[in-house]
Amino acid sequence: MPPPLGDDDSCLLTPLIPASPPPLPPRATARLHPLPLLVGALFATYYHLLVAPAPSYYQSLFLSLGCNDTAAAHLRALTVRPHLAGTEANALAADHVVSTLSSLSFPTRVTPYEVLLSYPVRRSLSLSAPGHATTTFALVQDTYPGDPYAAASAEVVPTFLAYAASGSAAAEVVYANYGRTEDYAYLASRGVNVTGKVALARYGKVYRGDIVINARDAGAAAAVIFTDAKDYTPGKAFPDGPWMPATGVQVGSTFKGVGDPTTPMWASSEGCERVSVAEAMATDDMPGIPALPVSGRDGEEILRLVGGDVAPEDWQGGEGAPVYHLGPGPAVLNLSYTGNETIATIQNVISVIEGKEEPDRYVILGNHRDAWTFGAADPNSGTAALLELAERLSKLQTKGWRPRRTIILCNWDAEEYGLIGSTEWVEENRAMLTSRTVAYLNVDVGVSGSGVDASATPQLDQLLKQASKKEGSKSR
Repeated sequence: MPPPLGDDDSCLLTPLIPASPPPLPPRATARLHPLPLLVGALFATYYHLLVAPAPSYYQSLFLSLGCNDTAAAHLRALTVRPHLAGTEANALAADHVVSTLSSLSFPTRVTPYEVLLSYPVRRSLSLSAPGHATTTFALVQDTYPGDPYAAASAEVVPTFLAYAASGSAAAEVVYANYGRTEDYAYLASRGVNVTGKVALARYGKVYRGDIVINARDAGAAAAVIFTDAKDYTPGKAFPDGPWMPATGVQVGSTFKGVGDPTTPMWASSEGCERVSVAEAMATDDMPGIPALPVSGRDGEEILRLVGGDVAPEDWQGGEGAPVYHLGPGPAVLNLSYTGNETIATIQNVISVIEGKEEPDRYVILGNHRDAWTFGAADPNSGTAALLELAERLSKLQTKGWRPRRTIILCNWDAEEYGLIGSTEWVEENRAMLTSRTVAYLNVDVGVSGSGVDASATPQLDQLLKQASKKEGSKSR
């Protein structure tokens, strides 16, 4: 393992940021999911830490600058093609971010890393049962007539679960509810043996990586995860809640760790030491068995052929769903998956607005850019808001404003695989960030529904409350 970073290690921000910081006050972090206007309100509210003269003037001026048209133009440019981490389309999206920030005269640079990413090569899934014809599932995301993105949809990565083990399994199905440890404990208490079976579980309560790992630990040969309409259709209580069409498939990572799996706890810098791909894939943070995601419609089709005892009431689906049984069998799933785990280049974009009074104190704004498909809501509504925010800050500078502390704008890559881009940057700049960072503000989904979803460490509770009261905000 490489030695820990020291004060003399090269930093991706130097020479943009001066050295020799004085001691810091306590730090705070936040993870935000607001509307773009709330993003503006948040920083307007926060200006009492950043701006010394006439903060109310700059707050009002900030909110009056710009319009939604520029944010919409950024969103369109970022989402015109699917842009999975490590692809040419995502590199082009990074170019857009770099070009926008550089045009504002903010020092901007790309920080690349070589990291382990996962892509599908071959997948197949078929269902059989006595007295029924074999069904082969298409394993695709549906498109819609008249969809303006239909042509670009050909570039969408096939449905898969990143870092799932390559392999095959043909075995009876056991229904495992949400795939939690307590769900497998219940199956054991009912005498349902999961060993060597294909575990079928639904999204909703735990991380998908835990769903597959729990199946592995219970002895399953493979896992299939479906999106149950019960949990992903808006209800009267939460009209803006999660939604997915019956034919939609939720893809994602199954890696439980963070950062590049081949450089645990140190940065994936050029020429760095790294563990082998085989070693990285064999850790407990990886699923270790083949797994695939399917749509709610496909999940229900499988469950119609699963027998055994009727599952408990809270294991059942929603209105119109078939009765769910525990199994095992008589339904048999034949699953095959081949993945390509490969070292690929990712690109963070870092831009700096130097502070006037305390340039060695950092307020960091973060948002990721990569997406499993087009990423209109997650994450590029947040990216568009970040770029709109940068443009307004640039306009403020022409009016004489300077931030009290340095603002660092960070557009991360490979977040979807396991917070990889941000983790590598922090690992490379750990010593500097530990001593200088005052606050971190993160916007992932900038726009989704009509409400506001925000969370923070206690130090920022009042800030969130104040920001939510700004005109145009609606708290939930």
